[in-house]
Amino acid sequence: MNIDHLDRFIKGNSELSAHQEYLDAIAKPSVDIAFAPGKPDNHATRFGGVPLVAKDFVWPEHPEGEYRFLGQINFSDIENCPPDLPESGLLSLFYAFDEDGEIFWGSDGYVLGFYWPDTDTLVLHPGDSDTPTSGKVILNTGKDIPRYEELRQDWPFDTEALYFIHNVLKVPEYYLLGYPSFDTLGYDPTPGDDWISLITLDSEECMDWNWHDGSKLMVFIEKSKLKNKDFSNLKTDAG
Repeated sequence: MNIDHLDRFIKGNSELSAHQEYLDAIAKPSVDIAFAPGKPDNHATRFGGVPLVAKDFVWPEHPEGEYRFLGQINFSDIENCPPDLPESGLLSLFYAFDEDGEIFWGSDGYVLGFYWPDTDTLVLHPGDSDTPTSGKVILNTGKDIPRYEELRQDWPFDTEALYFIHNVLKVPEYYLLGYPSFDTLGYDPTPGDDWISLITLDSEECMDWNWHDGSKLMVFIEKSKLKNKDFSNLKTDAG
């Protein structure tokens, strides 16, 4: 979320402003993802289309077919990059797609991540694209507070106040880090104490993204692995 917008909202809400210190303490860094007109550069952060990969890259497969390219994050595109993320390098994400929907979004390996620290040696994959390429992607560093009461057990105020955030602020539905965001779940989808949100993506018809009947895809990573730029073990949920 935009830091200034969030701060003004909290100060203008009597229920929340009385607990400013608490909210500052639980706030997490986030990077908002916004789409803009125009064709993105091959090396830029983008979604869909043909991925930028190493020359010896082998397209991943699953028991029901091939993975589909989800998108790539070029970390050098992030100004004032949060310390949890690499300052440079490129992360390509793929998800297990099948026409019959037999692959469960919560299964191990539903999303695969491939990280390359040196982007100069990468090339466009020679294969065709299954989805259109997104427009230009704008990445803005901000901060995030929980939007759902299920995400914490120590609320010092009536959690109904949290739901005004969605109604008043233009809360991003696509972002890195922060807290998980969901539509239908009644529980915290974070896999464990050592896990944090890596990326959250809403369903998007033009990209052929349909997570759990039009809800959101949440991808998680272990804090220790993210610190070591190891994206080999990601977990997912949707709802």
